[in-house]
Amino acid sequence: MSNEKPAAAYPRLCVAYFLQFAIWGSWGIALGGYAGATLGFAPTQVGWLYSAIPLGAIISPLFIGPIVDRYFAAQKMIALLHLLSGACLLAAAFTTDFSLLLVLMILHGVFYMPTIALVNSVVFKHLPKSENAPLVFVFGTIGWIVINLVVDCFLGGMTTPGFLYVGASCSFLLAVYSLTLPDTPPKPVSPGERGDALGLGALKLLRDPVFLIFVVCAFVASIPACNYYFPAMGKMLSQRDYPSPLSLGTLNQVSELLFMAALPFFVVRLGLKRVLLIGMLAWAIRYLCFMQDAFGFALIGLLLHGFCYSFLYVGAYMYGEKKAPEDLKASVQSLLTFLLLGVGQMLGAQWEGLAERHASPAFTEMRIAASDAGVSMPGWVNPKLQDSNFKYLDLSGNVKRWMGQDQAAQLKDIGTELDRNQDNILTPDELAAVAEEGVTFGDTTFTHDDLLANFKAIAAWKAGKKPDELGDDWQVARDDYIAAQRANWAQVFLVPSLFIFAVAAVFLVFGKEPNKEDRG
Repeated sequence: MSNEKPAAAYPRLCVAYFLQFAIWGSWGIALGGYAGATLGFAPTQVGWLYSAIPLGAIISPLFIGPIVDRYFAAQKMIALLHLLSGACLLAAAFTTDFSLLLVLMILHGVFYMPTIALVNSVVFKHLPKSENAPLVFVFGTIGWIVINLVVDCFLGGMTTPGFLYVGASCSFLLAVYSLTLPDTPPKPVSPGERGDALGLGALKLLRDPVFLIFVVCAFVASIPACNYYFPAMGKMLSQRDYPSPLSLGTLNQVSELLFMAALPFFVVRLGLKRVLLIGMLAWAIRYLCFMQDAFGFALIGLLLHGFCYSFLYVGAYMYGEKKAPEDLKASVQSLLTFLLLGVGQMLGAQWEGLAERHASPAFTEMRIAASDAGVSMPGWVNPKLQDSNFKYLDLSGNVKRWMGQDQAAQLKDIGTELDRNQDNILTPDELAAVAEEGVTFGDTTFTHDDLLANFKAIAAWKAGKKPDELGDDWQVARDDYIAAQRANWAQVFLVPSLFIFAVAAVFLVFGKEPNKEDRG
């Protein structure tokens, strides 16, 4: 134990944990929207980018893990690894090439993942009671929330690489700050522990049917969980034109804060088997919510994250801790980390990419007469959301208003510029009123001919015809305009929802509470 008093170490550990998960949070949501909309990458390519952290969880225990926590002080290795991972994020901000970006994100994952275990080792070493660790861990969730609000309000959200710059900055800051943390020398390792970074020693427990059913169900349920959800979430919120997608996404972590704190109560009252079942069912139900277009269902799906993450992932670690004998507790935790955060998340990212590719939008790019390059179509604000209390969830818009930025420029969209009678329907007559020089949205000017060609193409898509088959009485409603640009999210979320329901049914029938007398 360090000679430093716990009261002095606690706030410093909280700052370290805040920065640790601010780094992951900086790109955890934004990367999907940026890579898909701004860089124009295919859904399967985005899926590979989201495999970066899981690949890090798989690769780093084989090469970095056996070295960093056995031969060097934890705080020094945290500094080195964050310098390297930050350099990868900084380089990623300057590239638009998929192959190079993929390599950089995988390297970031390889360097970043070991730092989670290292920061945890510092926390457990310098807190007098391990049960107080959640008081530090909660700052990781706060870090994720704050960094996303900063990115959304001040750095362009998912439309620019600003989130990569801020993630790199947090990495460099933590690299320097970690050198001020209490000294945490390398831990002694017995010969039996060497070579078990992947938890292979725990495989002998698979002879116990109770442990086998638990591991298989937890692993399979994790595949369409976090790393299926996060690549899709930002794009889904954006394509449905919900306000401030990144800020909305932080509702996940707000919910996580509440339910993480309540988890011990549920474990005592319900038992770990029921807690895991609730976690699985929450994932299935939230995907059913995301299949609906209504904004209220999206909010319910976001707020279910506390059940989804805390009850499934944290519940699984608690189940493994209670089920494992003393000499295999570390191996069981390593095995669960490898399966849930490594293999499971990598498979989930690949599955989401394939699912979204087969549910791609009908109409994704605005055609510009002066250029062969397609760009994202301008937004069309939902007036019902703008006039409701949900407008307060548009944190980036509210911040810009408080800062006195130009409201006309901020609110400029298809509806305010082209929909003359504000009936949420555009007609050829309204488009005919557009000047020849066109209308500018953001950095792009769309001519009269550009707008006419695109809206006529959407009207033809809706009618199931070719554009030249339309007469002069066609029209495009706002809902049709939005629908033409979004993926079929009902299709994306249906199969994983049914999949998780099936896994939960298996665990309900065959799973058991991890009582000590059940051990094999």
